[in-house]
Amino acid sequence: MASAALLGDLMAYLDHWGAVRMSCEAADRPTAEEGIRQAYAAVGLAPPDRIVWCDGPMEIAKRLATASPDEPIGANLKAEVFDRVRDKVGTLAEIFWKEVVIAASELSENGTIHAALGEHNRCKTVSKAVNRAVANAVDAYLCRLSVRARHLALRWRSLPHLLPRSTFEEVAVGPDQLASLGVYEYLHDVMPSGELTRPMQGIWQIAKSADWIVPHEHVCWVSERPKLLRVDAAARLHCPDGPALQYPDGWRVYAWKGVQVPDWMIEHPEKITPDAVADVIDPKLRNCMIEIMTPERFVGMGGASHVSEDDTGILWRKLWRYRGVTIGSWTGVEVVNGTPEPDGSCRRYVLRVPSGMRTAREAVAWTYGLSPERYAELNVRT
Repeated sequence: MASAALLGDLMAYLDHWGAVRMSCEAADRPTAEEGIRQAYAAVGLAPPDRIVWCDGPMEIAKRLATASPDEPIGANLKAEVFDRVRDKVGTLAEIFWKEVVIAASELSENGTIHAALGEHNRCKTVSKAVNRAVANAVDAYLCRLSVRARHLALRWRSLPHLLPRSTFEEVAVGPDQLASLGVYEYLHDVMPSGELTRPMQGIWQIAKSADWIVPHEHVCWVSERPKLLRVDAAARLHCPDGPALQYPDGWRVYAWKGVQVPDWMIEHPEKITPDAVADVIDPKLRNCMIEIMTPERFVGMGGASHVSEDDTGILWRKLWRYRGVTIGSWTGVEVVNGTPEPDGSCRRYVLRVPSGMRTAREAVAWTYGLSPERYAELNVRT
């Protein structure tokens, strides 16, 4: 089944759909709207009376929260438009997809297909992180007591069930979910019969042209893509000097190595002090704060206590307690760089190490993946 031409086509599809997942381009509204009509038609539904564009998924959430019982909306159709198509087509196509990838991997002698798959999977990881950040924020907004109380009252006036019972993804389809079916476009083009994947054509158009959709019988809400997306080498949401994710409606996420943080930690890192770190309960957030302010500043400002010192460095530790119970800890070893700086000085820096370290030598050895005894045998240390 595999050939050089098929291999080239497969890599082109992987590159294309990876770019779709990472796109921050403005939505192609006419193409997305046609995709929505096709997605409805593919499952035997009439197209929505109105397609309402929003500048981000949070704006969609606000429109759901403020919807009027006087406007025709109808039932949510996520299950019909997306779930059933995915469940019916995806399982059958997945088997064929795996055969294509295996055959292509055997054909590719220089590892190019593995590199393409690796980059595609990296883009998938980013896309899932974006979906999760959006869903969590929208869930928090829609769970507000004022929002829920208003809808409970309006349900008595025949307002359709617009709010999810638990998560936004019960009623919405995110870009990661839309793009997850994109690889089957390749199968549609190369399979002997494309009928199996034909119902996905509208979904592909939406995925290539827009972001979130909330499909209802008479109205389909659809959002613009993010205008900004920043990640680190590990495919985590991350930006050291601004938002890591931002939509045109102004909603944004600040993140440090995949952990969402308050905007002030990124915009005003000078406000992070040992006392500010101590006020935070979440250990992941505490660790981010120390990394942002740098471990050197944290130690230099008295954030940690001296544990031990020897010829390899200094071991520092901080324990956070609540009512006499330790609720978190941080340990670092201060060392001197063996390579001089251009001015001849040797930089001192602090490395994070496991909190079980008892001596500086043990901690430094751990950074090399060695035992203290094996590390002591080294003649040259850097």
